[in-house]
This record gives sequence, structure tokens and C-alpha cells, in this order.
Amino acid sequence: MKNTETFTQFLLNRLGRSIFAVAGLLVFALGSYFQIQANFGMSPWNSLSQGISMNYPITFGTANIIISFIIIGIDILMREPIGIGTILNAIIIGAGTDVFLSIGFLPQQTSFIGKFVVLMAGIVITCLGQYLYMKACLSCGPRDSLLVGLGKKFPKVKIGYVNMALLAMVQIVCFILGSPVGLGTVICVFGTGTITNIVFGFLKFEPRALKHESIIDTIAAAKKTLESK
Repeated sequence: MKNTETFTQFLLNRLGRSIFAVAGLLVFALGSYFQIQANFGMSPWNSLSQGISMNYPITFGTANIIISFIIIGIDILMREPIGIGTILNAIIIGAGTDVFLSIGFLPQQTSFIGKFVVLMAGIVITCLGQYLYMKACLSCGPRDSLLVGLGKKFPKVKIGYVNMALLAMVQIVCFILGSPVGLGTVICVFGTGTITNIVFGFLKFEPRALKHESIIDTIAAAKKTLESK
């Protein structure tokens, strides 16, 4: 069947999906903000960045960027698509988290119950953000692409358990690097996987079943609409 999508329709489609992805990433950033305000220890990925910055003459942010590029390389080797969503992920989550931190509507928690509740709420919110931005099918961020790629290697294992194993491996590296480990960090390792299974199960969402569009796919689709004129 001949493709009848016009270039205008192509642009509107990708714009709509990008807006949907941005909305999801902002929700994810909100969840990250909650986890920071829980004041209960860093997540394994942030702990890894800190560990690297402690052992080498680079900043936390630089370590985070280096890790992201290394993971993107692994994603490519695993044949996971790198697309618009990957770029949006790299920009929106960090910027969005900074915005929420500047607004400061949620105080840092001091009590054990407050820390635990806010941390759990943050994990639930980030899971919802993952669901929303992944549904746009414009490719995942570096870490989520790694998660999905590993999940495909073990199709019978729930994605939350795959995430739990991945975070545990990251945390082992953090321990070797001498990164500080808080109770919240340990909770993140086991809690994130469990909550991911609950949230994704409730939403009947299986991220491994999505067919994401890479940048190459996007360019090819745009070219096809122009040639069909």
C-alpha cells in the first residue's frame, strides 16, 4: 500500500509524539526531584557518577556525561535505536530536575518516615514518566535503552527484576569505587525493580514490545514523504 502521509502530516506527527515524550520526561524529572528531596541517599547511577568523580580529576556532571556516552555505545552494540527521545531524555530530565529544585515546593525530609514515603513516591512517579515517554516510541534514554536491551536478552524475566539486577551491578561498581552508600541507595536498588513491576503491570505496559523510531528511521520517513510529492 502506497504511503500517503504528507510532509506536513509527518511533522505534526513527530511534533505531537515529541510533546508527549517531553511531558513524560518532565514527570520523570519530577520523580527524580522527589528522590533528591527524600534526602535518603543517592540512586545507584548518581552514586556511580560520584564515585568516578572521587577517583578521577573530573566533576560529577562530567562523569555523568561520560557514563551516558559509554552507555550509548553499549546501546548501539546491542542494536537499540538512538532517536529523538534519546536526545530529549538527555536534555529534559536534567533541566527539568533543576527547575523543580529551583521552585523548591517540597522540603528535604528529615524524619525516617518522611524520607521513606517521599523516596517511594519519587520511584512511582519516575515509573509513570518512563511509561509516558516510552509510549511516544521515539527511542529511550541511554540507561533505559540499556535496560530494554538487557530485558530482551531475558524475555521471560519481568522488566523490573532486570532493572533490579542492573542497578545491583551498578551499585557493586559504586562500592568498589568507594561511593557513599545510604539506606535510600539500597532501597532504590530493590524498590525500583519491584515498583516498576507493579506500575507497569497495572498499566499493562511491556517496554520490550515497543518498536522505537531511531534518528535514521526519522530521516528516512521524512525523505519518503518528500519524494512522494
